[in-house]
Amino acid sequence: MNSLVLGRMYQTRADLSGEEVSISVYDVDNQILSDSVNCHDRHEILLVTNGSGSWRMGELEGVFGPGFLSYIPAGTLHAFHSNEGGAGGRVSLIALHFPREALPEEFLNLREATVVREFFERVGMGAMVHVREFDRIRARLRTILGSKGMLRIARTHALFDLMAQLDGWQVNDGQYLSVRERVDRARLRAIYHYIEWHFKEAVSRSDVAALVEMEANSFSRFFSRASGQTFCDYLAVIRVRHAATLLGLRRGISIARIARESGFRNLSVFNRQFRKRLGVTPAAYRKQQDSESLLV
Repeated sequence: MNSLVLGRMYQTRADLSGEEVSISVYDVDNQILSDSVNCHDRHEILLVTNGSGSWRMGELEGVFGPGFLSYIPAGTLHAFHSNEGGAGGRVSLIALHFPREALPEEFLNLREATVVREFFERVGMGAMVHVREFDRIRARLRTILGSKGMLRIARTHALFDLMAQLDGWQVNDGQYLSVRERVDRARLRAIYHYIEWHFKEAVSRSDVAALVEMEANSFSRFFSRASGQTFCDYLAVIRVRHAATLLGLRRGISIARIARESGFRNLSVFNRQFRKRLGVTPAAYRKQQDSESLLV
């Protein structure tokens, strides 16, 4: 399996750059999803169109397949894992990331938004549903692809309205979490958020441990238990993910500079970590981008 275990489920290029839009759409085709607990700083709507596997979101867990539709609020821990081998091992999906500002209280209080407001009140901590006939949802997501300005916002709100009309949502209410589980999840969210913003810098284990008011050794044990990977591995994955994105987008930048901009202070360490995570050298990966789109 030549896939990279990420702090996020996947990292592909959005349909439009972040400089153009605040609502991003990712069209992931025929890829392997690696199980890794993660969270985003934006809300996510995800529709699986092909493939199968298992998923976790808060207190919910189960299997997914074509027609699996989920709403994952910002900061909610979740993970997806493709089935091993067979046709179900490669997954196609469409994901939409949108900021909290896309659902302002003033908008939700409008009479015309009553159905959408009630829907998000009901699924506020996350939810999923299996949609047998999912062509309408897929078509609505695809109308957002490439659209700009107010049209992109309007089409996103139209998607919310369609989702609100679906029955059978399984809701994550989080009411059965113990005090320890709640504290652990809050700590993980703080750690993930900190790394997303500071991975390019010289991040130390002691600094992050202090962030969540833990001693360094206790922090290492906690992170391994709660996330399923060591802190060093997680940080390396985030950095390699960023480097792989730069290798595909900034062809004129040297590999040494990309290593520095991704948080690696040593080129040989960067090459070793990149090959360990993706199975190829940075130079070979850059060449591959001319002929195929890889899951990073």
